[in-house]
Amino acid sequence: MNISLESSARSYIVKKSPDKAITLGVGKREGSNCGCSVGAGVYPTVKLGVSPFDINIYNKRDIDGIEVYYPETVSDTFKAVTVKVEGIFFYKQLLALGI
Repeated sequence: MNISLESSARSYIVKKSPDKAITLGVGKREGSNCGCSVGAGVYPTVKLGVSPFDINIYNKRDIDGIEVYYPETVSDTFKAVTVKVEGIFFYKQLLALGI
């Protein structure tokens, strides 16, 4: 699995996370009941830091000085994950995109 961080995401992580770490995960979208074409599926999730209680169950990879933790389900589900920053004005957050 290929994990990449956009430069803006790396800067955001360095600024906001004292341990310079993020955790990737797999989110599940429930099936749509509204009749539209959006159905069930999975998507990558990202959060700042890592839980010290779960650190032993994660794989760890260092990317450009950022420690990236992820469970095996992420690498089983996605070929590549890109982490970027999105937001407007002062509200910013990390966003993970997977293929």
